[in-house]
Amino acid sequence: MPEKITGTAVKQHLPALLIFAFGTFKFCIHFLTLKGYGLHADELYYIELSKNPSWGYLDISPFTTWMGKLSSFFGYYTASWRIFPCLFSAFTVMLTGQITRLFGGQKLAIAIACSAIICSPSVLATSYLLQPAVFDQFFWTLLTYAILAYQKNSQIKYLYLGSAAFAFGMLNKYTILIYLCTLAIVYLFLKPNHKFSDLKKWMGPLLLSVTILLPNIIWQWLHGFPIFHYSAIVAKGALHVDLGDYLFQLFFFHGASVAVWTAGLLFLFFPPEKTAFQLVWPISFLIVIIFLLLLKGKLYYGLGIFPLFFAAGGCCWAVMLEQLHKATNVFFFIALYAFGLFSLPLVIPLMPIDVSKIYIAKMVRLTGFTRPLLWEDGTRGTLPQFFADMTGWELLAKKVKQVAAPYVSNDLLILTDNYAIAGGLKFYGGQAMPQVISVHNSFSLSSPPCLIGKNIIYLSKDDPLKAKGLARKVELVEVIRLENSHLNGIHIYLLIGANMEMQNKYNQDRAAFYPQSRQSIELYCKPEL
Repeated sequence: MPEKITGTAVKQHLPALLIFAFGTFKFCIHFLTLKGYGLHADELYYIELSKNPSWGYLDISPFTTWMGKLSSFFGYYTASWRIFPCLFSAFTVMLTGQITRLFGGQKLAIAIACSAIICSPSVLATSYLLQPAVFDQFFWTLLTYAILAYQKNSQIKYLYLGSAAFAFGMLNKYTILIYLCTLAIVYLFLKPNHKFSDLKKWMGPLLLSVTILLPNIIWQWLHGFPIFHYSAIVAKGALHVDLGDYLFQLFFFHGASVAVWTAGLLFLFFPPEKTAFQLVWPISFLIVIIFLLLLKGKLYYGLGIFPLFFAAGGCCWAVMLEQLHKATNVFFFIALYAFGLFSLPLVIPLMPIDVSKIYIAKMVRLTGFTRPLLWEDGTRGTLPQFFADMTGWELLAKKVKQVAAPYVSNDLLILTDNYAIAGGLKFYGGQAMPQVISVHNSFSLSSPPCLIGKNIIYLSKDDPLKAKGLARKVELVEVIRLENSHLNGIHIYLLIGANMEMQNKYNQDRAAFYPQSRQSIELYCKPEL
């Protein structure tokens, strides 16, 4: 009798154990390669902001910086900053498995859904860096799970869970608002006669969201809601979005897992028992994808919507595979994991850089697929851009300290028009590095209003002709030449006695990013005699 009870208990908990196993597997994939090539440009920015946590910033939501602050307790090592992203990516895999169960999927469906998200190159590439993307995927998936669970069980705890997921998702990246609004509008369109009979049960979850978000809203209000201005800058910077490339990414940036999420999309569009609630998901998916295109956003902004379709696709494929020979099941998983394995060196810093270049070159020759080597500026490198953005920072910090060495630290400033360079110099410079300032992104808030008369090490891609009138004496010290680097082409200038032309440029750059800064500049900037 005890054996039967134990066997029954194990059988009942097997789906949960399977989900946990896949989550652990996902964590281990990234944990073994945490150091990689070094910290990414964006990671350096978030890490520096995390040293002074705030409820808001000019260009980002604060959640990622909070994770950075917590990560600092593990030490200032590359791997330390990536533990939380790896954990959240593992939780996203587990939530995908739980959503599969809500759709009625059993062990095979769970295995397919979890394998699909684990093997997706786009998810692999965004699962280990201290960036909003990995947390965004988690909160979108948690919100999806809460909505589905409430629809199935009508338990108010899921409303609170969804409320918390939405609020913290907003504190991570505001795009989750697009997702929730789309779901709500589509649902009301499909069920125009829906009556909210019990509004009282919504008040608690609504209050929870407002309570969590209120400090950030107040911060934005006090600073003139800079997030709207920043969003306009981003949209203006993305002057053109190639529709063909956008659609190509949509179908192929998940690799072989495209077979799973597209099956899930069709499964929800044409379910055995069609209901308005089930149609909400595929219709919302199409709207979100189109909306991101119209906003000139990047497709990975919407990665959080895909776990739902991996889950539905797992159920769909499980139904089909159960009708076939077991050998077909084995072949299906081999194909899924083989593609994921081949794509690993393209999305995770698994190999030394030189070996990685050779591997990628061979893959390009074999497949003719060069998209991963296309950079944002339209050029092509021998490494994916996000790999290149992990290199060169320590070398740059060393060069800048050499230039600064003859000068007293208090009499020298380091100015750059690039937030990543500012973050890299602050992180790798140590105590010997003079004050690093920038009027770009949220570093603008901590940069001094006046530069007149200052001695400055200026890092920019500006041509020497543009820089020659910025100070009493201008010296071009060096031009950085690093293949496949964020830093390639950076000029290091030494400015002795910055003049009004430098100040005007500084003011214009600051005001272009943060218009409210004009007032403080006018009040506090006076020439030093």
